[in-house]
Amino acid sequence: MAYKNRSYVVDQNLILSSAQALPNATAADSTNVVDYGGNSGGLAKIVVKANTDIAVASTYALTIVASYGSTSTPTDTLDKVLFTKTAAAAGFSYAAGDTIVEEIIPDSLPDNYRFLKLTYTTTANESAEKVDAYVVMT
Repeated sequence: MAYKNRSYVVDQNLILSSAQALPNATAADSTNVVDYGGNSGGLAKIVVKANTDIAVASTYALTIVASYGSTSTPTDTLDKVLFTKTAAAAGFSYAAGDTIVEEIIPDSLPDNYRFLKLTYTTTANESAEKVDAYVVMT
């Protein structure tokens, strides 16, 4: 079954990453921390898409974690990883425009957890590859 990528109307204030390069075998925070307004009743979603073609070679990994908080320096990961994948022998890839992960922001968050950032972690040099990430209302 084919999957059709959705198009979203993106508020400029809710962009976490815009053509942000992935890190070189380390961790890097999203370019922006966004204030999405707090508890949204499960109607807000994090979307991460490949901005360029992304190819992760055998045995290397890509991980994306969201951190929430009540200030512009969010640190609570809720003990949850949005995306983690280690490449098998053939590696894995995403074409530019492909969705890497979509995640509903939990409606169980405290009302004051209105700030959000992402942390991208790679185990290889993926710095030539870029991602876009944002919060949208569903």
